[in-house]
Amino acid sequence: MKHRFSFFIFIGIIGMAGGLGEWFMYRQGLSLLQPAWTLAIFLLAPLTFVVPNVAEKHLPRLLTKLLSIIGGYWFIFCYYSLGFLLLYFIFSGVSLLFLQAMDWKIVLPYFSIGSFLFIVVVISLGTWNAFHPVYRKATLLTNKPLPKNIRIAFISDIHLGTILGKNFSNKLAEKINTMQPDIVILGGDIIDGNLEFVLKDKSYENLKKIKSALGTYAVYGNHDYYGGDINKEQQILAPTIQFLKDKSVLIEGMIQIIGLDDFIFNPRNKVPLQDNKVLNILVDHEPWRIREAAAAGYDLYLAGHTHAGQFFPNRMITKKIYDLDYGSKMFGNMLTIVSNGYGFWGIPVRIGPAPEIVIIEIKNN
Repeated sequence: MKHRFSFFIFIGIIGMAGGLGEWFMYRQGLSLLQPAWTLAIFLLAPLTFVVPNVAEKHLPRLLTKLLSIIGGYWFIFCYYSLGFLLLYFIFSGVSLLFLQAMDWKIVLPYFSIGSFLFIVVVISLGTWNAFHPVYRKATLLTNKPLPKNIRIAFISDIHLGTILGKNFSNKLAEKINTMQPDIVILGGDIIDGNLEFVLKDKSYENLKKIKSALGTYAVYGNHDYYGGDINKEQQILAPTIQFLKDKSVLIEGMIQIIGLDDFIFNPRNKVPLQDNKVLNILVDHEPWRIREAAAAGYDLYLAGHTHAGQFFPNRMITKKIYDLDYGSKMFGNMLTIVSNGYGFWGIPVRIGPAPEIVIIEIKNN
């Protein structure tokens, strides 16, 4: 929790420093920013992101929600504005070196307005994308004996918290139940990082509406640990959801689901042995142990965490970090599925793949 607190303070300091440059850039083209007092908006805006994340226990619930939403939009606006600010400095430098070839002062107002409008459009599209989840389907053919086809609904990274609340979790339960899954698997980060707020908001109660013929199972993600009390999280979601923290469950003697503890809080590469006579599913919040699972003979590997970067250009980084950061891919005889998640962290914007529920059909080959 100490590191999490330091992280948000660091973001606030960076945001204030960047805000000074962004204000100077945008005021070149936006007349509303000409008064000097408008600088205060850019310097204080980072607090809307920091305060609800470090002092949520001391704020009214509705104020926390409001600040979280405003702060989330500030974050993404600042994120992209810093990119344009870098271009501003580059072009300004070029203008000083080649003043006769290009007078940057003439171009700057148009650059300022264009940057602002571009970011607003991107954020608007990203907001729509973030709140319109889709179903992604995958099929696993197996030689393992199954008395019938099995349908699994896999959902990762729900992130219930100050932004995503009761309406969000209720729609999730409805969408899951519409697909009539035999098994539901939650891939971690059910809580965004503030369990006490979720308890007050009661958004978790809708998860108890999830229906699955053969059970609902979950693993913990790093944000569940940030929430402060994984044991309490387990208690409030029982008996609907069974957590598998380095545990396994055998379903009707034909499917074994093994859940690993979160890698960030319990880092180890070795994966448990499995029974080759049944179909084996390994659930791992961060997709760190894909190749180890394939070598151990697992049939299906499920993970989340990456959000596919959540917004451009972050996926360029996640692609470099993980063997698979999003989508489906065969590693040997093992089908690997990494979901970009159903919710989002901190910023109500998704620029890239839409949030999803992954429907996996397991059939006899």
